[in-house]
Amino acid sequence: MLKKILLLLWAVLILLPGNSINGSTDTDHTSFENGDLSTLKFKRIAVMPFLVGKLESPEKPIEKPLSQPLAQLYVDTANLADGADRIMTRLVNDVLKNRYPDQMVSMEEAAAVYADVIRDPTLDTPRKLAKKFGENLQADLVVVGSIWRFREKGTAKEISDSPASVAFAVYLIEVASGKRLWRKAFEGTQKALSEDVLGGLKQGKIGLRWVSVNELARYGVKNVFRKFPLR
Repeated sequence: MLKKILLLLWAVLILLPGNSINGSTDTDHTSFENGDLSTLKFKRIAVMPFLVGKLESPEKPIEKPLSQPLAQLYVDTANLADGADRIMTRLVNDVLKNRYPDQMVSMEEAAAVYADVIRDPTLDTPRKLAKKFGENLQADLVVVGSIWRFREKGTAKEISDSPASVAFAVYLIEVASGKRLWRKAFEGTQKALSEDVLGGLKQGKIGLRWVSVNELARYGVKNVFRKFPLR
């Protein structure tokens, strides 16, 4: 009997998902693997305005997060500052515009087209919305993002002198097929330099002083797109 119980506990431990590390990018928690897109040809790429809320998390992996209805996005207003979606959309646009100046759809054009897309939160999913948005723009690829934590330092009621904290995910969608080609996420909460025993924040030049949430978000976007697979 004891042997059976030990075997059961061992099986449960093996099946438990891992936890993400503060201030780092994580790989996909689903069965999907980011592919090699270095030879992918495209004429137009656009960033869809960021969705507000959480599609997935390391604690509760979802096999197909982009196929979940928009109404199921979980929004934690206490940890999500107003305008966080617009800030994240601009940061991602800036990074991609520098890399693909000739293929990048302008933020203004993308916003105008997105405003005209009819959305039904109970029926539409991020994937469907990205396809409609991309087709209306005649884009080949669309970057979809979701932001669920964007907290300025000192604003967490339960934490005295709380640091800035940001959590978001980005996905690359092929418009024609609706296929997800790539995904990365970032969850970062700045630690005090004295607590950073491994020196990761110091090396990243983000632990030498207390930063604003905008600075942490910019750091996170650069981290996520450092190994963006498109050439």
